[in-house]
Amino acid sequence: MRNRRRALTLGAALTLAAVAQLAPAEAVVKRPPGGGEACTYSVSADGHDATAVCKNNNNHPIEFRAVIVCGWTWDTTGPWITLQPGKRKASSGRCGGSGVGGVSVDVRDL
Repeated sequence: MRNRRRALTLGAALTLAAVAQLAPAEAVVKRPPGGGEACTYSVSADGHDATAVCKNNNNHPIEFRAVIVCGWTWDTTGPWITLQPGKRKASSGRCGGSGVGGVSVDVRDL
């Protein structure tokens, strides 16, 4: 009985450790742009590069990244960009081998 209890305790501890490692690194909730962000989108002349430019009209910092839908290749995202209130910056990405099908952004409040 004692060995069984030890085995169950060890199994539970290993399960908790495994679940903790599977927890997402992005604990902040992503959302679409709202009224506090002014974003514009563009695609390069060759159709392979996309850029999202956002201005933060909130009274707190945000992060955003370009979300790019590609034609026949994997979709991609640009890097997360931190924006202080009143500032404007760009995030961009490239569709390798196929053209851009659409551009949007993910936003998260800081």
